[in-house]
Amino acid sequence: MQTSKTIYFSDYPSSGKTKSGLTVPFSQEDRQLFDFVKPLSSHTVRRLIGHDQYVDIELAAAKANRHVTAYVRDLLRKRALLEPKKDDAFFQIQSTFRGGRGSPLHEWYPYLEGYSPEFVSKIIETFSPDARDILDPFCGSGTTALVAAMRGGVGYYSEVNPACQYVIEAKALALTLSTKERHRIASRLHEIAENARLIISRTKSDESLRVVFSTAFGDRPYFSEESYEAVLQARSLADRFEKDDPVLGRFFVVGVLRCLVPCSFLVRRGDLRFMNDKELSKGIPSFFEELSSSLNLIASDLIDAIAAPGRTQFVADDARSIHTALSTKVDAIITSPPYLNGTNYFRNTKIELWFLRHLATKADLRKYRDAAITSGINDVTKGKLIEARKIEARFHSPLLEQTVNTLNEVAYDSRIPAMVENYFYDMHDVLSNLPKLLKEGGIIAIDLGDSVYSGVHVPTQNILAEMLEGTRFKLNETITLRERQSRDGRPLSQTLQVFKYETASQSINPALSDTSARFDGWKKFKTTLPHQQGLMARRNWGHSWHSMCSYQGKLKPAIARSLIDALMPESGGRVLDTFSGVGTIPFEARLRGHTAFGFDISPAAVAISRAKLEKINWESVELLLDKLESLIESEKNKKRSTRNIEAIRFNGALESYFHEDTLQEILIARDYFLQNKPKSGSSAIVFASMLHILHGNRPYALSRRSHPITPFSPTGEAEYRSLIERLRQKVNRCISAAEDIPTTYGESFYQDVTKVWPDSVDELDAIITSPPFFDSTRFHTANWMRLWFSGWEAEDFLTRPADFVDERQKKSFAIYENIFRQAQQRLKRGGLFAIHVGKSTKCDMAAALQQIGERFLHFEDWFSESVEHCESHGIRDKGTVTHHQYLLFEKT
Repeated sequence: MQTSKTIYFSDYPSSGKTKSGLTVPFSQEDRQLFDFVKPLSSHTVRRLIGHDQYVDIELAAAKANRHVTAYVRDLLRKRALLEPKKDDAFFQIQSTFRGGRGSPLHEWYPYLEGYSPEFVSKIIETFSPDARDILDPFCGSGTTALVAAMRGGVGYYSEVNPACQYVIEAKALALTLSTKERHRIASRLHEIAENARLIISRTKSDESLRVVFSTAFGDRPYFSEESYEAVLQARSLADRFEKDDPVLGRFFVVGVLRCLVPCSFLVRRGDLRFMNDKELSKGIPSFFEELSSSLNLIASDLIDAIAAPGRTQFVADDARSIHTALSTKVDAIITSPPYLNGTNYFRNTKIELWFLRHLATKADLRKYRDAAITSGINDVTKGKLIEARKIEARFHSPLLEQTVNTLNEVAYDSRIPAMVENYFYDMHDVLSNLPKLLKEGGIIAIDLGDSVYSGVHVPTQNILAEMLEGTRFKLNETITLRERQSRDGRPLSQTLQVFKYETASQSINPALSDTSARFDGWKKFKTTLPHQQGLMARRNWGHSWHSMCSYQGKLKPAIARSLIDALMPESGGRVLDTFSGVGTIPFEARLRGHTAFGFDISPAAVAISRAKLEKINWESVELLLDKLESLIESEKNKKRSTRNIEAIRFNGALESYFHEDTLQEILIARDYFLQNKPKSGSSAIVFASMLHILHGNRPYALSRRSHPITPFSPTGEAEYRSLIERLRQKVNRCISAAEDIPTTYGESFYQDVTKVWPDSVDELDAIITSPPFFDSTRFHTANWMRLWFSGWEAEDFLTRPADFVDERQKKSFAIYENIFRQAQQRLKRGGLFAIHVGKSTKCDMAAALQQIGERFLHFEDWFSESVEHCESHGIRDKGTVTHHQYLLFEKT
């Protein structure tokens, strides 16, 4: 099987619709080469082959008389290191930050003691292949959380350092952006990189940051005068970007953070310190050149990146408080705690903290150290240790006691034994609570090293193993990642320890056995995605009544069917859609023999949904059509005023859509339905058919040529089109498809879902719904013509949208609290609440709703599927949604 790797070049010829990249194929014989190249970023591959521009590699390939892709493969073969590696060797290579060099996003910020994405993936694949939701209590540069998100799960994390938090958030943001947005940001970053000196030199310096520098660091310079001014100017420029274009601003700041230390008089060698004369003699890079390089790297990685099917979620600053902040359980915990090596992680990032305005005084560093795990000699205070000793239920470790006693006898500094003792107390506060966070059968994988102080070996891994085994964890495997030496030559090691937490199996409550069986359907749904397979994947799949009236934002019927089959009993169930729109989910439930209810506050949507759910008397339908025909015939010569509709103009004046005689017939029909609301299934199907034929791009429509979903500005000649003729044709098409619809009926309510629900909607087997996606479709503008026909006047378009959830949720998701509260009241015990939402660059709705929902219901599961491949139905702006997310709650 042939595989390929796409390498991004900024000058690669492109239509602008796809990635600007050269796709290099690899045959089966080149499998090892492909495996080497696959995880590398385009930036790294370009450095590897020695060509940064596509035009240069074209010329070189032509000179060598080779096709470009073959020439690139030749270069890669020469420069790649393709030695077979055992599993342990792989772990050894990938367990350090260096092991991950070349991976997209990994080189944005050089983190001390970080590990590679491949290292995390290998741990998951080897020890917990089914793990999806993963926690990292000490997240550092974010690798574990990001890998979990890329695998379709949730990467929960804790990180106390604000600089690291900022970088993690930037990386997570990169994985939420749509392809279009990544290209836009990459293009802007390249522009800034090319003109960095000019753009920054025209910006005023941030004088407040200058003052803070002196307060926090004193008078000794950290930069050359030119670089210092450039950094202060870059801060002001970053502020402007963050105000005008927050996404661009975030990545620009990361670019600056990446080059602060390399352009200073400081160097990281374990701790951050001033360079010595020998190091200074090698020269210090130009801030502008380093920044340009950083921005180009980030831009290139943005092109390489793909939208993650999962997400990351920050849990807490302090790892010791995770158990109080995280309300769900995870499949695995993968982490690398602070090493007991004296490294001051905050001093190492003090310049970055200053630039981010998180460090204003020297005392701020003390504040951060007090909030962190004790791991350095400067972290120790007498008061902190005394308080730690007071905590009851401290674990007892003979090994720790012996180590501390020996250190008390020989250590050159009394703070060393105090540091060691306090380190393990702090770690116990974290590790002792992990059983509360881990699912049965979950694993803990810890990457850690031991230490030597004053000639005394501190067996960190062994003491932590004692600690974990005291909480019913069992050490399953230990892999040596790296052999090291202490300063006095004593052997040290870095290891990966894998622990498994086992509990007694729990018996199944018979009362919930039916619900448990339904989870099998959910699992099948999320693993097979049936709506993307076979006939169900076709755009026109489903009953023709789903096309009773075109509607912007309508859920795909195949998704509705799949969710009904996954969560409902075989037949005879009761289901509610709290945001039913035109009734796609309730109608699919009816087709499967269930009683279905739907809520909406759009009068157009309620009527369309009512036609699909409620009982229809076809004789009454015919009588209504006759009545409308008679009314139009008698009233058409009495010209109605169009003054009230002159102010309704979204994609053009309403009058411009129709021939004047057709418009008169529409006004007559509208007046009739304003006086005779479609409150039954019989009148609703006529009303829904009328809404459908209002506008479109085919002869069935009353309008000039427009779009059938959203009435864009019309084109073509205005010709008279008989309303009653087209209305009868549409209704007859509905009648011909009605025979196979079950006689089980439901009900559509004009209902604000945040208010008290009707009493009749109770004893529900499930609530299955798809709320408006955040800041995506604006239903009142997308469906404006149908809302007008349903009774809205010009002023309604100014006032009523404020009642719509798609507008209200922009201010706060708290409006969902009453929805979940009432769901808890109306569901049967064991009933399920499934939510289908969209994830975009602007908001992770699933994360927001999970936090609210689990206060009222048991959160069971979630997953995500990419929709960047989906068609747009000719609508240019379909929002920024990159993934569909599904959440499942249960009433226990």
